[in-house]
Amino acid sequence: MRSGHPGGVTPFDVLPGAGLPGVSLLPSGAPLPEPETGTTLPPAVLRELAGRSDWMSSWWTVTLLAAAAVLVAVLVARDRRRGAAPRADGSDAPAGGGPGGPGAAGPGADRPGPEGRARRRRAWRTGVGTTASGLLVILAATAAVNTYAGYVPNVAALRTTMAGWGVVEPPPSHRDAPSARDGSATTGSVTSTPVTAPDLGMADGTTWVYTPPGFDPAAATRYPVVYLVHGSPGRPSDWFAAADSANVMDTLLTAHLVQPMILVSVDVNGTGPSARDTECLDSTRGGAQVETYVTDVVVPWVDENLPTVPDRAHRAIGGMSSGGFCALNLGLRHLDTFSAIMALEPYGDPGDGGRRMLATQQELDANSPSRYLPTMDFPEPVAVFLDSGTESPRSDRETNRRLAAVLTERGQTVELREERGQGHTWAMVRAGLPYGLTFLSEHLAQP
Repeated sequence: MRSGHPGGVTPFDVLPGAGLPGVSLLPSGAPLPEPETGTTLPPAVLRELAGRSDWMSSWWTVTLLAAAAVLVAVLVARDRRRGAAPRADGSDAPAGGGPGGPGAAGPGADRPGPEGRARRRRAWRTGVGTTASGLLVILAATAAVNTYAGYVPNVAALRTTMAGWGVVEPPPSHRDAPSARDGSATTGSVTSTPVTAPDLGMADGTTWVYTPPGFDPAAATRYPVVYLVHGSPGRPSDWFAAADSANVMDTLLTAHLVQPMILVSVDVNGTGPSARDTECLDSTRGGAQVETYVTDVVVPWVDENLPTVPDRAHRAIGGMSSGGFCALNLGLRHLDTFSAIMALEPYGDPGDGGRRMLATQQELDANSPSRYLPTMDFPEPVAVFLDSGTESPRSDRETNRRLAAVLTERGQTVELREERGQGHTWAMVRAGLPYGLTFLSEHLAQP
């Protein structure tokens, strides 16, 4: 998450119908649209998607770890009390110590003897138990955060996350033989390939690609493409770990809810003053040229190396959090490249990352949908899916509603959703992604 506007008052700071010089956000008195919150997907699909979580994102795991921490702490405390119990002769000195005590007395407290050895064992148990209890508390807290945020929903996601971090081997390249990839007639394949542009400050970019079941690069079949942008901090592997997008696509395809599509997760981490929060901008402060990298490097690379239909009607862009802003801003600024947008938990401006990437207020305004949308021309139509959680910050939910209102007034197709009980997390993305992909599939042209 991030906060702050690029400066000044934006149209989104004004209530519906309120005046703003030079800009009309909404007709006078117009209410904000209400989001859809119902589950409109088939129950069997929802059950299949929900069944992907395991003990790594379960509140039962959190409960068991917390209970174990308490149990160990109780055992340590009881052991300490036993060690401090009065001796049988009625003195209050600890067993094995004190004046005249057998096995320990004054400077001879550490001399060998049954009570001395018992005391040392007790001290060792106390140290180990205290350490174990502390570690269990840390594990319980970590598990609780992960269960809420949904960053690592299952063991398979953990391996994908570790691959994204470079701890284990990543998926094979798209250039490998089909037998070397992890796809089949019923499940898609996920591959990763470096797509770099050092001259643009994108020397380490790795692109992750999902291809649908039965994909054969040598066949005549062509596919539409959905480009996905991670949040900040984040990596392209997040879309296949935290969002579980490959399984979501497989499930939707099995249910005949989407057409076969290629998913391309782009690395938008760059270099310069805001390397891990580029907001997909072309920096004017010496940083990476991320917008140019996405539109002029990644998109042509995909069209050259994968069986796509290289036109706007068959391309969409989506993202979450700061990546949701990226999708919205790049999609609107490049209507000649993308015909549909999926913005999950988006922002209306580039925030602090934008201030570090761009040098002037004019540049910030030109990259803030909250500023330019009310007067934007649409030479080509665009379909926009907006989603957030009902427990997300009120400002984020209101931003989505205002974006939906402005886009609708400008004559564009909009679907607005909020996922019940979800906050600004990857768990919300996993809940909303099936609806977003279904929307994009409906609005992308069939090859």
